[in-house]
This record gives sequence, structure tokens and C-alpha cells, in this order.
Amino acid sequence: MTIEIDAILAQNLAPADCAKALNELGKRYAEQQDTDTAIVCWEKSMACYGKPGFAQAQLMKAYNAKRRECSQAGDGKGLELYSDKIDGLMQKSKDAIRYGF
Repeated sequence: MTIEIDAILAQNLAPADCAKALNELGKRYAEQQDTDTAIVCWEKSMACYGKPGFAQAQLMKAYNAKRRECSQAGDGKGLELYSDKIDGLMQKSKDAIRYGF
């Protein structure tokens, strides 16, 4: 993790506020082409808040991009990793619809 992520988490914000701060930080990292750190921000945001929304949408885009990179590079393990992460996000969406999260 980065110092910035740790600083946000250390503030013990309300879950929605924590997620919002992490989402904004993730957007900044994405704009700087630091996809890996942006992914960490959005994953932490999902862990804080857990409801579908901005972080989940950004993660889906980022995971698809990473999966595509792995496919082009012939990285089978990476391809499987990001495919599993995408499946997990899709399951969270289904659960949210079913159970009203």
C-alpha cells in the first residue's frame, strides 16, 4: 500500500466517506497511469463500503485491461487471476441485486 492509502484508512472515517476518499485517490492514480495502485485504492474502497458503485465499475475496467495485457503477454497465471477477480465482482453485483445491498 501507499502512505496515502494508509493515511485515509487511519482516519477511521465512516464507510461511505472512506470509500469516497479512496475512490478519488484511485482516480488520481489512474490518471497518472498507475493502474496497479489505483486497483489497490478501489479494492480498499470496496472493502470499506462494500456496496456496488464507482469502485466496482472502475475495478471491472481495470481488471479487464489487466486481463487483456496478460493475454497479449501470454501470462496464463495473470489471465486466470484477473478472470477470477472479474468473476468475483460479477458475483457481488448479482448478490447486491438478489439481497438488496
